[in-house]
Amino acid sequence: MRVGGTQHTGTLDFLEARLRKFRAGELARRQRPARRRMLLDACSRVLPQIVGYAGCLVLPFPYNLLAVTLFALATVSLLGSWFHDSVHRSTCTPRLVAVVLQRLGSSPVGFSPTWWVYKHVRLHHRYPGDPELDPDIQFGSFGRVTPEQKWRVLHSSQHIHMWFLLPFATLNMLKPTEPWLNRRYAQRYGSRATTAGWQFLVDKYCPTIVVWAPVFLVRSFGSAISLFVTFHLVAGTLVSLITQVQHNTRLSVVDDNSWSGRWPLCNQLVRTSDVGTRRGLWWWLCGGVNFHVVHHLAPSLSFLELPSATRRLRAELNDVGLEVPTHKGMLAAIRSHASLIHALSRPERPSVSTPLATLGSEEYVPRFD
Repeated sequence: MRVGGTQHTGTLDFLEARLRKFRAGELARRQRPARRRMLLDACSRVLPQIVGYAGCLVLPFPYNLLAVTLFALATVSLLGSWFHDSVHRSTCTPRLVAVVLQRLGSSPVGFSPTWWVYKHVRLHHRYPGDPELDPDIQFGSFGRVTPEQKWRVLHSSQHIHMWFLLPFATLNMLKPTEPWLNRRYAQRYGSRATTAGWQFLVDKYCPTIVVWAPVFLVRSFGSAISLFVTFHLVAGTLVSLITQVQHNTRLSVVDDNSWSGRWPLCNQLVRTSDVGTRRGLWWWLCGGVNFHVVHHLAPSLSFLELPSATRRLRAELNDVGLEVPTHKGMLAAIRSHASLIHALSRPERPSVSTPLATLGSEEYVPRFD
């Protein structure tokens, strides 16, 4: 999907203007969720987390494993919803409530909110799919998820070995790599690191120790380790699947990285995909980020506002002959991700064929007002 010529440029200019108008309208007419709705949603995630954590402390084997699984599921749900909104500063709750919900999501799994503001908001959202600046697609020798990444020999088996690595994602994130990555991204970004590396580590490890220390104090060491590892295997699998199907599928693969400067919203549109069109179990589990396209277009909206905003985005795109890139469900999204990593396991550059593949080409003719 490479752009060239005046006609292609005019098409993208037109769509970029429509998307900017859509975003401005959403923010101008924004209706914040009612307090009762926010309270009920927070309780639906926090209460299972508390029950699961308490079960880790008091229940005997094997019921404690069921409890830690519930603890992990509820924590991931908080990560995708209230934690994610807090790093974007899009929550509609009082500041203290937002911070408490943020820590409830991040502390058990070992995420530093300060680091995620930099890693997720400043880098991932500004440069989605960029092999140099998007941390969410940098797997080195273990994985290649965009045609722009250099092929390596180990990638030839990625369609097999990457599935076995998914459960270890959050355990891998516990490594103290933030100081090094902070300097690395600052150099690539062309700026100075504004936060000391040790601050990321304090923000990351201290709350995690507070959460897990009681488990190690009341349980035998072997039992505590098994609970800790089980928690991360469950959370790691879900976090990996949630993030991969939002960007690294057949619906969002692009072989042109030149759009982010002149057409940033068009770039967000073609590099992101939704999973499903309704709220249900997966919506709760992933924290509402299955409505991901509109989130990237207007990240100031909270996760509770995304379903209605997505409906309006669909109508906006239908007016110009386009659709929101959407997987029918989670299984379809996983199959699409599997197809992509299989295609990218080969050194040759794969063909790009998505519902938006004609955008910016002579095949696409926008419907002008």
